[in-house]
Parts: sequence; C-alpha cells; structure tokens
Amino acid sequence: MTQSTKANLGALFARLSNAQASGLPKYMQLRDSILEAIRGGHWAAGEQLPTEVEFTRNTPYSLGTVQRSLRALVEAGIIVRTQGSGTYVAPSRASIEEPLHLRFLGTDGEPRFLPLFPEVIERMTETRAGPWDVLHNAPGDGDIVRIDRRLSVNHEFNVYSQFYFNARQFPTVARTPINRLDGVNLKQILGQSLGLPITTIHQSICLITLPTKACRVTGAKHGTKGMLLESVAMAGRDTPVYFLHSYIPDNGRKLDCSMTAERLTKSSV
Repeated sequence: MTQSTKANLGALFARLSNAQASGLPKYMQLRDSILEAIRGGHWAAGEQLPTEVEFTRNTPYSLGTVQRSLRALVEAGIIVRTQGSGTYVAPSRASIEEPLHLRFLGTDGEPRFLPLFPEVIERMTETRAGPWDVLHNAPGDGDIVRIDRRLSVNHEFNVYSQFYFNARQFPTVARTPINRLDGVNLKQILGQSLGLPITTIHQSICLITLPTKACRVTGAKHGTKGMLLESVAMAGRDTPVYFLHSYIPDNGRKLDCSMTAERLTKSSV
C-alpha cells in the first residue's frame, strides 16, 4: 500500500469515526458513511473494501457493528462478499426510469422520484389461486408466471416485488434468462408485445405484518409492519396485462400514488 493510499484511507476512517455525531444507531451511521464513500468515488465498482478487522481497528465501531453494517449493504446490493476473498463494491445496476408504482419522494418534497435498482431473485410458475387469477385466459389454465424482485430504493431500503403475468400472452418474457431481466422495463416489454398501451391501473394499499419471505428479501426484522401495494394493469377496455404485489417496509418516505395518462404512457414498472 502506497503512502498516498494510506493517507486517503486514514482520512476516510477519520470521516467514518466522526459519523457518530448523528442520532442513528451505530451500524446505520457506519453503513451510511460507507455508502457515501462509495457514491463519492472512494471505491469504484469491483474494488475491494478494507477487512472487518481493519474497520474495527481504525474506527470506534465494534466488530459486531461493522458486520451488521456490511450485512445491510450486502442486502441492499451495494457490496458483495466472497468467502475467502473479501468484500467488494457490487457492479453498477441499471435503475428504473420514471417508475409507475413505487414513486418515493425525496426529502425536499419536490416531484423527483427516488431511483429504483431492481434485482431479479427468481421466476416460477404460480400454481396457487389468488387475485392474479384475473390474468387467466381461461379459468385454471395454469399459465401464470411470477417474477420475484428486490428493488433497492435509492440504496436506502428494499421493496419485495412479485410480478405476475400470463406466459401464453408473453412467452418471450417467460423464457428470457432471468439474469437478463435485471433493470428491465417489464411494463414496456409487456405493452409492446401486446400491441396496446396500459390505460388503467387499479391499486389498493393495506397495512400488514410482512410475511417471512418479504422480511428476508428486504432485510427487515421478523414481525415488521409494512404496506402491501396491490396493482392490476389493464390495456384497452378490459384486457388484464399484469398483477403486482409490492411489500414495502416502514421507511419514512412518502409514496406518490397518483396516476395520470402521461405517466401511464411513459412510466415503467
């Protein structure tokens, strides 16, 4: 390590130490400071971070606090950890532009929505009955596919999304390798395949205790309260296009649920 690198790292550790002035829990103070350093270019995508021991030795934080902070950054998709190799800044993921359903406002209150960074977790055939049955071409045709995604909202918190569609209507999306669906505008693909624009969105929100998988995907504690946002998109007069479940943990951000014809035309899922 060069003298310049040591000096830069020393200055960074000093900033991390000073983060204790905020009223947040210690692991969140350290998490936010590391995130700020990554955003500020101190570490680029693919670059290795210091070890847990180095963080503990050079900051006032305990090993448990350091581990919890790094775990939170892993769950948010900011860093990746490789057994026996170390901790690295994750490759940059494409963000969803002009989100339609998860439009969280920044603290300034301006109509600027926080960026969403989607990660596909899995894709499966949905065999259970549920509100997504509206997508069946015929009752019980068994062609409903579900794509599970983790959406990082501005790298602050995660939302668990379950996106349902009919594989007979959209065979290309049903067959596309899931690693090619990260950051993809699913609404746009489905609308183009159908040849019809999305004309109506029916939405409902309720307060729930997040199910176990939603807690695991979002990184929330078991038993956490949150919102379930249900959305059904229609094309033309009465053609269902997709059904969406969004599990949203408590986050302190305002969610804009307004719909306009312009947003339906240009927004993404």
